[in-house]
Amino acid sequence: MFKDESGRLVNVPSVETLRKAMKERTCKGRNTSDKAQSPLKSLMDQIGETVRGRLADARLSPSEDDARKFILREFARIGKPPSENAIAEAMNLPTIESANQLVEKLHKADILTKEGDEIISAYPFSARATRHRVIFKDGHEVYALCATDAMGIHFMLREDIAVRSRCPECESEMKIELKDGEVISCVPEGVVEFVSSREQCGCTAKTFCPFMNFFCSEAHLEKWQDKNPVYGKGEMYRLHQVLEHGKYIFGDFLK
Repeated sequence: MFKDESGRLVNVPSVETLRKAMKERTCKGRNTSDKAQSPLKSLMDQIGETVRGRLADARLSPSEDDARKFILREFARIGKPPSENAIAEAMNLPTIESANQLVEKLHKADILTKEGDEIISAYPFSARATRHRVIFKDGHEVYALCATDAMGIHFMLREDIAVRSRCPECESEMKIELKDGEVISCVPEGVVEFVSSREQCGCTAKTFCPFMNFFCSEAHLEKWQDKNPVYGKGEMYRLHQVLEHGKYIFGDFLK
């Protein structure tokens, strides 16, 4: 027996009841604190598969994928997304509306996010300030959506970078230098990444990314977890693991 919207018992569930159940099942399926659901995959592996999977599911045409890559390269070059005018000109689109339609398609596929007519992020970049700054050799900077994304930029662009990130517990700055696929320095030495497993659905940039952060030590992570029980359950990763995840997700993003 099932309850309908009014609470009465019926033999067949309503369409609304089924929709609600499917939505709850989908959300619960992403709560990877339940190890029985995915005993062999880490939380970060599953997030990485989601990001890569959405790109595959979007089924972009070659020209649409070229536009996606142009947006990422411009994000890296100037620290912010290109305008729709710039996209239309670079892609030889007939009108600004064509560029708008392209951006909208990428937005709906969760390849980038926008508010109104403004692009605010494109994995791994953020147009708005986050805890994670990536500094290039020439000194210009760009914000990354999360700790893993900051490391992934090194592999996506194949450029030496410096990551500057703030610990959510003490707000101290951590400094990580990457070169030739390796972490060549890290101050302080005990930096770890924490990824919250709080049950969340929807756009990864708005749900998971704000809760994927570096902490300057395990001790500070534990203090933060005690103060934030809602977000305190999840998985901790060492820097070499974060490096591997960044490479897996973004290593071929521009190929």
